[in-house]
This record gives sequence, C-alpha cells and structure tokens, in this order.
Amino acid sequence: MLLNEGRIGNIRLKNRFVMLPTVTNLSNDGFVSEKEINYYDRRSKDVGLVIVEACYVNKLGKFFKNQLGIDDDDKIEGLKRLADVLHRNGAKAAVQLAMHNPKYKPSDFTVEDIKGFAKDFVDAAKRAKKAGFDAIELHFAHGWFVNQFLSPNVNTRDDEYGGDFNGRARFALEILNNVKSEVPDMAVICRINGSDYTDGGFDINESIKLSRLLEEHGADAINVSSGVGSTSEYHISPMGIDDRPLIAHVKKIKDSVSIPVIAADKLGVAADWENIVRQGYADFIGIARGLIGDPDCIGKYIEGKVDEIKYCIHCNQACIAYIQKGLPVSCMMNPTVGREKEFDTAAKEKLNVAVIGGGPAGMAAAIYLARKGHNVELFEKSDSLGGQLKVAKVPPHKSEIGEVIHYLEADLKKYGVKVNLNHEVTCDKLKNMNYDKVIFATGSMPKKLEIEMDIVPLKAIDVLDGKIPQGQSIAVIGGGLTGLETAEYLVQKGKSVIIIEALDDVGKNMFPMLRKVLLNRLKKYNVQIITSAKVEKITGGKLVYNNDNIIDIDDVVVAIGNVPDNTFKEFKKDDKYYFIGDCKNVATAVEAIRDGAELSLVI
Repeated sequence: MLLNEGRIGNIRLKNRFVMLPTVTNLSNDGFVSEKEINYYDRRSKDVGLVIVEACYVNKLGKFFKNQLGIDDDDKIEGLKRLADVLHRNGAKAAVQLAMHNPKYKPSDFTVEDIKGFAKDFVDAAKRAKKAGFDAIELHFAHGWFVNQFLSPNVNTRDDEYGGDFNGRARFALEILNNVKSEVPDMAVICRINGSDYTDGGFDINESIKLSRLLEEHGADAINVSSGVGSTSEYHISPMGIDDRPLIAHVKKIKDSVSIPVIAADKLGVAADWENIVRQGYADFIGIARGLIGDPDCIGKYIEGKVDEIKYCIHCNQACIAYIQKGLPVSCMMNPTVGREKEFDTAAKEKLNVAVIGGGPAGMAAAIYLARKGHNVELFEKSDSLGGQLKVAKVPPHKSEIGEVIHYLEADLKKYGVKVNLNHEVTCDKLKNMNYDKVIFATGSMPKKLEIEMDIVPLKAIDVLDGKIPQGQSIAVIGGGLTGLETAEYLVQKGKSVIIIEALDDVGKNMFPMLRKVLLNRLKKYNVQIITSAKVEKITGGKLVYNNDNIIDIDDVVVAIGNVPDNTFKEFKKDDKYYFIGDCKNVATAVEAIRDGAELSLVI
C-alpha cells in the first residue's frame, strides 16, 4: 500500500512516503544555500511529498542559527529554486511555516500582536505559493509558538485567546482560516501534538478535539507528533524509547477525522511502515532522521532491497544535537550530510593505502578512500571490526549502535576494501610495507586511576566486554557517558552501584535529552550518584573520598576517560602517514567516523 498513490487536498502524491521537516542549519542567513539545494536534491527522488524544514515567518520567531526564512519577499527566489528541484525529482513540495521563541509566553502579547502574527503566517503562505510550493504545513506542535497557546499549563491568558479549549485553540484556527482564505488552492497540513507529555498540558483528548476543529476549518491533513522542549524525547525519540511511541495517538486521531493523517517518529523497519498504513493507523509514513542517515532508504524499499536499508539508530548525536548547537546537520552513519558535492569526487591519482585499525575511524577512512577510487587495505589486530563500538552497543538500550558496525562492514565490501583480521601491524613490520599512504586509526586507551589502592580496579571497557565484577557493591568512578551506562549495565546484572564523579555534575558533555532519559532510568534503579568527590584511596574494601568520607565496596570500575594510543608516534613527522580518530584526539564515534571520511577529501 505504501507505493499506492495518495492525496492531500488537491495534490496527488505518487506514493505514501513523506519527507518530514527537520531544521538543517544549512541556510545563508535565512536564504536558501547551495548546500541546502544539494541536501534536498539528494533526498527527494523517491518520496511522494517533501515538507521543507521549519521556515520562520517573522524575525521574532527565528530560533535556530541558520534556520531558513520565509519572512520577506527577498526569500522567494531561493525557495523557488528549492521547489523546482523537488518537482524535477518527481516529489510534491510543501514548506513548514513556523514561529518559535522560548523567551516569550502567550501572555506577553496584546491582541493586536497576535493578529499580526497570524498575518505573518498568511503572508508566508502567499510567498510559498509564489515560490511554487504545492502545500504548506502549519507548525502547531513541539512547544513552539502556536502550541504554547494550545497548552493549558502555558497559556495563562484570560481573554478570547486563553481560558477554555476554544479560547486556546482560537489562534491556531485563525491562522488556518486566514491561510485557507488567502491561498485557497494550496493544500494545508497541520502539524500537531498528540500530547505535550507534560503535567496539565495539552493531551490526546484535546488533540482529538483540535483535529476535528482543524478539519472543520479546512485542514487537508494532520501530521501527528508529540512533546515540547522539556519532553522532546517524544518527537525525536532516542535509543531507549520503544519503536512507534506515538502510534496509539496517531490511530485515535485518524479514527476521529476523515482527512489523511501522517505518522511520525521512530516508525520501525520497512515491514512496520507497511503495517501502519495497511492496518489503518495512518495514511502516510513520515520519515525525517531516516532520510538524513540513508537518503536512499525509500528507493531501496521501492526496489525491493529492504535488506540494504541503513536504518536510523536514533543516537541524535549529530542531527538534533548539532542543530541545537547551531551547527549544520550531520549524521553518525552519514558524514556527507549537507556536504554531498564535497564528497562526490574521484581520485586524480589512484594510490595504494593501508589503514591500521578497524574501529569506526579506520572503517570510515577505508570506505571513503576506496569510494574515491584508491586501492585500500585495512588491518585489524582483533578477530572482528568495530573497535569501541563493539562495547558501546552493550549497555541497556544501546543495541542499535551495533547496526553502525554492520553498515560500515557492508560498505567495506561494497567498495572492495581488503580486510585483514587478526593481523597486528608493528612499527618494524610497517617499515617493510610498501604503501603510498598509511592511515593510523588505532584508537585510545583507558586512563589509569593514579591513587593509593590495594586492588586492581576493572576498566569500564572490560566490564562491558563481559568481565563482570564478582562482588555485590560496586563503585563506578567517573560520571561521564561511559560511567553512567556501565552503572546501568551493572544494575541490570543485579549489582548495587554507586557512581563517584569529581565534577559538580554527571553527564556534562552528553546531549541533554539523552542525559535526561538515562538519569531517569538510573534514578528508577536507585543508583546513588555522588558529585564533587575526589577519590583519594581504596584500601581494605573501603573507598575514601574528600578526606574522610568512606564507602564500603566490593569492587571498583574505572571510567575516567581515555587517552590516545601512541604506538606509532614515531611516524608523526612523515607526511606519508596520517592519524585519525581517537589516536589523534579522543572524541565520539560521530567525530571518529567524520574524521575518517574527511581524510578522503585530502588524499
């Protein structure tokens, strides 16, 4: 059914796949850039409809650093170029109209202000029409401006734009009514929350009422999401949230209206997509992060190559996290995002290249160098590829990380990289190996705990590799991501765990959403966390910190970070050799894979 034609309003779609809007930070001060054009060109060939990312309708409502704008007529020319690309690729084109400014609440504005904001949406819709778009989507979700008016625990107005449900819904309905009046031949989609997932907030019952009202007032489709800023795990669900978290809300809304409904957020695998439509949960499958990571995922589905789809692993580390930092969108699995043309080059001279190390950086370097046309051979001293990804997938709710290894292995095979397992390269051996270029991707080593102690503590990496402490009471020293995940792993093994962190908080460098979800689980397991704690010695089954504080423990696990592997430091001054990934600078898998990929831009 996914390949059947669909209809939204007066537009006919070639299939039931919708590319959902995701801010990319690829614009030039609000104007469509070449990178933006290339990004959408790469992803629009197979879907029925593309909804271009949230475009601010006025300067007050611009939230992201390089967000696209539709607030002035000078943006129309670039948006027309973008719409033309989508049409050329056989997709229908929609654009999302949005306002978001968390500095303000509904009560901060006069009635005249609100009328002006509604007009801004209408003016933006007119620009979308002039730019050649077939449809617009009105952003009424995610705690953004209009959603705040809908929310009973945010909207405290006591006039016609507040109070009961009808008052809180007035702003949204005025926008919809005015847009339909001014551009009657454009299809209008409304993106709404199934629930805000906040205490006393907009919930599924009000969402059903709103959906019916939107249909009555001329909406042509409903795009169902959920969550606000503080509960964003319900619209960009990470690992640890089960697949199809919103599908029950989607079904209730679909059963309440007669216009099409779009499902979104972590919808599972291809068979799940088909079932969602076939079983009447939704009319269209909306995909956002999945098309960032694998721009060809829908094409593979159409061609019957579902086993080749690289499904999003929902790490959120380079898409959502980067966007919120003001950086251009990226992806752990696909570092070419937004840089499609940069990586679309062939080698002028075919070189023989050796890559030492089969972790994420080494695998990525081998793939992208081979893709460019070089002859590449990879050497890994262990019996399998993946490096630290092999243990990163072990903690609870992290198994999706393991898919990255499979995807990288598939690409090594696809591009003809010769892989040598159980093959340790030494400095002496290397001097006798005849390659034009040699890439070192040998990773990092855990830092040692330099204190007085009468035990040999376990390393977190060894614990996650299966070496479980024998004792019951375990102290995990280090409250970064690895320490927190190791603690959860041990708790699920039946251990009693306490986390000791020298800084004033744990998980400081984690993406806030992931940190929140993980800390909530640790709290549920009654894991004690002690911060601002300097461990001084471990003797006689006691851990001493901050002078005279003592904890009785059976075993200790150290997770205080890593340092680069310096095995091949003698080669650093020779331009034949390159160091990438953790053996250059300790970072995340996202940076390691990107570092490996970017090497292909200079070799």
